Amino acid sequence: MSRPLGPRAASAGLLAMVLLSACGRKDANPDTSAETASGEAAASTESPSTSQTSQPASNPTSAPLTTTDIQRWEKGLDGEMQAVEEAAAKFKSARTSEDTLNAMMGVQEMSTREAGAKAAGLDPERYGFIRSNLSAVVGYLTPALGGIDTTMLSQAQRDELRQGNEAQLQRMQQDVPAEVVEAIRPRAEELRKKDMELVGARLKGAGMVQ
Repeated sequence: MSRPLGPRAASAGLLAMVLLSACGRKDANPDTSAETASGEAAASTESPSTSQTSQPASNPTSAPLTTTDIQRWEKGLDGEMQAVEEAAAKFKSARTSEDTLNAMMGVQEMSTREAGAKAAGLDPERYGFIRSNLSAVVGYLTPALGGIDTTMLSQAQRDELRQGNEAQLQRMQQDVPAEVVEAIRPRAEELRKKDMELVGARLKGAGMVQ
């Protein structure tokens, strides 16, 4: 018949169980601090390249204009004028309705854009972006050409019109910086007339005006 364990024996047995349990937990859960540190180091070395690749590249087609784009646009206008004149000659010599339609389409902006881009030394999309913005700029700088007859306005009205156009130019600065506007300002009237001549040639080439 076994005797009940005394207080000391019970305490010793309990201590042994605690020690064995502690040893078992240590073996089951090995130290992972080295692995954690190496993982964090790898993540830190990978993060810069990841952040760099995540940044979108700028679109060259819609990049802000520079002062050299003014000369490119002027060359493009000359190239488009030549294309319009060639299409107008075909319109005059057309013998069928299909010939007439093709000639009329040939004087349109989308049809002559490639000719203008080639003359400007640009791809058609970039040339179209430059053409659209600079045409608007010279229009705001010369409101009396092909637009409002400013001689019929009072001084206060002319000032208000000028301020409104300058505000429009300010809104365009993301695409047309201030230095480009200032560079084209002395030639605004000349280039505006050239742009309008191209528009008139398109209408005449399509038989819309005499």
